[in-house]
Order: sequence, then C-alpha cells, then structure tokens
Amino acid sequence: MKKKQKQKLLNQFRPSLDGVRGQLFRSLEEESLRRYGLPLQVMLDPKNRQILTIGLAGKTNEDTRINVPIDENFNTVLKRIRSGEKGIFERFRDNLLIEIVSYWNDQRMKNDEPTAQTVATPVTEEPVSVPAETAEVSEPKETAETPKADTTENKRSTDSSAALNFADFSAAVAEYPKFYVEKDEQSAIIYEKAAEPRKLAEISMTSENEFTIEKALERKYKVKLTLIPLIEQFAATAISER
Repeated sequence: MKKKQKQKLLNQFRPSLDGVRGQLFRSLEEESLRRYGLPLQVMLDPKNRQILTIGLAGKTNEDTRINVPIDENFNTVLKRIRSGEKGIFERFRDNLLIEIVSYWNDQRMKNDEPTAQTVATPVTEEPVSVPAETAEVSEPKETAETPKADTTENKRSTDSSAALNFADFSAAVAEYPKFYVEKDEQSAIIYEKAAEPRKLAEISMTSENEFTIEKALERKYKVKLTLIPLIEQFAATAISER
C-alpha cells in the first residue's frame, strides 16, 4: 500500500473533532464528580457553538454557569488529541478541571456557600504544550456571563505539595513566550514583555498562599490553565524554601 493511501485510510478511522470534544466533555464531568463530588454539565451553547458552557447538572440558574469563548487554540489541542499525541488528553482535561473547580469555588466562597472538596487524589498536572504562535489568545470582549478577573488578593491552596523555589519558578515562567519574573523582598511579579511591560500576576514573598492574578492574565485562556497552577504551587511553597 502506498504511503498516501495508508495515511488516507488512517485519517478515515480517526474520530471527528466533534467526537473528541464530546469525549473531553464527558471525561470532565466524570472526573469532576469522582475527584471533587461536583456534578458538572459541560456542553456547547445551543445558540452559539463557539461558546463553552459549564454548569452544575440539574441547575438552570445563570449564576451557576460559566461561559467561555472557544478559540483556535482549543481546536488546536483537540486536533493534537485526535492525532494520538501521548498524554495530551489527560493533561488538557486535568488543567481545564483545575481551572473550572477553582473558579467555581471562588464564586461559592464569595457567597459564603460550601465549596467543592477533593474526594480523591488528583492526577499530577503537567502543562499542555501549545505551539508558540498559538499560545496566546486574542482577548475576547467581556460580557455579563464571562468570568471576571479577580484582581484582589487570593488565598488558595494548591493540589501539588511539591516545593518550588524561585529559580525553578522563574525558569518555568520564562518558557512562556515574552513572560518573565522580577523579584524583590516583598513580592515576585510576572510581566509580559511589551513596549510597556504588562503586569500579569504578583506573588507575596512574605506570606504563603497569597497572590494576585491580573485581568491581563485571566484573558489569556489557554495560558492561564497552566500558568495559574504554577503560580499556586510557588505561592504555597514555604518562604524558607523559595
């Protein structure tokens, strides 16, 4: 069989992007319930298939739903999953789940409501590598349903108990195109290189689990899925170990 014929045959047996997306959504729901006891419902908005709608199963209240614009980066990762790239499905799902539960818990805490608790040991997350040319997402217009950035100080726990010193943290941040970290006695600040450097996040160097996420980072949908867990891990590291 000629190489082109073989490739064509293989392509015919690959799942469609819709099938991969559906598999991702169902896996998110299953893992959310298994790990956190949180019965999520994940689907495309019936009126706009470019919007990802995440809510609580059986709830129709708009306050319990998150609406996130789907961009080309999301579809790029779906194509990588479809091509059979090893481990990317689990990493992408886990990063999405961490972000969803974190956002949902923040909203519940603001309303003095119970938050989702871990009921099983989460899988250790690894960042999903997105090509540099698609790593940053165009900033969508904010709507009433788009999650707002939390620019106040957050105190969150992290799923990872591994200590992360500043040298390793700075090196990890530098792997993102145009990102870098500056540190003084009070804080470590992540900037994006530009004509005027743009502040993305600030982590306290005097208190543990204390950091600020700026709106500029919240809008970078795919980047924040991997960078915010990294920030949380560094923020949770004991001051003496940084």
